[in-house]
Amino acid sequence: MIESPVVEKAAASGIKKSRTLEDDPLRYIVRSVLAGMYLTLVGFVFWSLMHNLGGNPFGKVIASAFFGVGLSVIIFTNAELFTSNTMYMVVAGETVGIARTLKLWCVCWIGNLIGALAVAGLLYAAGVIAELPANHALYAGAAHKAHQTAGVIFVKGILANWVVCLAVWVGMCVKDDVSKLLSIILVVFIFLYLSFEHSIANMGTFSISLLGQSQITLADAAFNLLFSTLGNIVGGGLLIGGVYRFLSPLTSKE
Repeated sequence: MIESPVVEKAAASGIKKSRTLEDDPLRYIVRSVLAGMYLTLVGFVFWSLMHNLGGNPFGKVIASAFFGVGLSVIIFTNAELFTSNTMYMVVAGETVGIARTLKLWCVCWIGNLIGALAVAGLLYAAGVIAELPANHALYAGAAHKAHQTAGVIFVKGILANWVVCLAVWVGMCVKDDVSKLLSIILVVFIFLYLSFEHSIANMGTFSISLLGQSQITLADAAFNLLFSTLGNIVGGGLLIGGVYRFLSPLTSKE
């Protein structure tokens, strides 16, 4: 095994996140809400680009490249995203423990959902959702996501967070902010372009869809979120956090 400063950094981040939740839960919850808000706003721009550039052969390329801005904002503002926290907490391992890990995941997931609902509510109040045509890409996208089988959603969830956490991991490997920004955007592009299932991004998509001319029900949205969340835990927690924790031992424990 080879020692890795990135593993040490990821473990320290996981420990710090857990301590923040224990010592100052309100601050942690607010950071979780902010992450859901940021990702929902960027997600809405993604679907708007998909709709407006629908006839352009490079439309999906442009929209997918833009989405990395969401994860970048979350990282640079120290907001708390459930999907990347699956990786951090697994790397932190026994220092944090299973109970505290599960608690943090649940609180963060709920905070992200509150943030998604908040932005969807603001867009609704502003009249933005009412202006969307019935054939808008967001409605079609939400319907496609919700009407897949459980197995497909689960596997796409694994792939999505494998890529997202890989973007976070690569970002920790570079030293300057410009390189970090570019690496995150370029890697995140993969999961958007291939239409994988990111539970937190889906929260925003479903929330906006349900407030408009939706082709899905609340039960459809919950079905997707259940299996995409489980897939995200495997993709980020095991395929990134677990694998790199196995490959590179921690040199110290706090």
